[in-house]
Amino acid sequence: MELRHLRYFVAVAQELHFGRAAVRLNISQPPLTQQIHNLEEELGVILFDRSNRKVSLTTEGEIFLKRAESILHQVEKATTEVRKSALGEMDTLVIGYMGSTILREIIANVRRFREDYPMVKLDFVIMRSDEQYEALLDGKIDAGFVDLSVQPMSDRFASHHVEFDLVVHEKLCVAMQPNHPLSARESIDIADLKNENFVTLQRHLFPSNYDKVVSQCEQAGFSPNIVAMSEQTDVLLAYVATGVGIALVPSCTQNSWANEVAFVPLSQTAYVDVHLISSADNQSKSLQALRRYFS
Repeated sequence: MELRHLRYFVAVAQELHFGRAAVRLNISQPPLTQQIHNLEEELGVILFDRSNRKVSLTTEGEIFLKRAESILHQVEKATTEVRKSALGEMDTLVIGYMGSTILREIIANVRRFREDYPMVKLDFVIMRSDEQYEALLDGKIDAGFVDLSVQPMSDRFASHHVEFDLVVHEKLCVAMQPNHPLSARESIDIADLKNENFVTLQRHLFPSNYDKVVSQCEQAGFSPNIVAMSEQTDVLLAYVATGVGIALVPSCTQNSWANEVAFVPLSQTAYVDVHLISSADNQSKSLQALRRYFS
């Protein structure tokens, strides 16, 4: 028994007419009739009742139809999956990320990728930026979202070629309590924050973000008085909302805290960047497809 026998049988069973089934299969009727006869002989049962010039399924035919349709469906599914795999549309990608860096831009692109490549499984692993670089070189992740510009972090890292795509280039703004004296301003000069208490993200987790805050203050002629640090942006903004201090945060964070925190643009132009990193040695079609959504 071959798959074509099942296809022939299912066509006749669904059409209940040998002539229409032959047209559907794009073959002539006599060979189709002969193939069905051969199938019945092989099975040792009659699948169709051909009496009174009508074609109908026998009890055995009805049982066989259910199984035959199931088999053909599984074959079609397997064929589709194999073809998708060959095109890089079925795979598993392990992606590192920092807890607070999956911003709107990243989420939207990941969602579009998943819609276009539903057979690709995405596994997200939370880790620091430097951990992501090391995990990438060790093959533990396929890509990562980091807040560090690609740079030699060690001799080992310097000897490898890492691809990177800038995926977030977000302006920094000042987050403060709504009743803060500076909250009504249209913009704030960084120098006006000299006497403020600052809360920041922890440097070992978000070095680029932390360094950006410090460098902006130092350029204005002072060192920020950092009184608290956090591992997550939401916790950082909770500190701000409770009056622990002010913070410089990406502008996109204000959407979820608009009622508890006032966000005022900086007079200076300052950005926080997030890159998608991947190994140049990894030529996975799924990975290359993912990169296209962020390039």
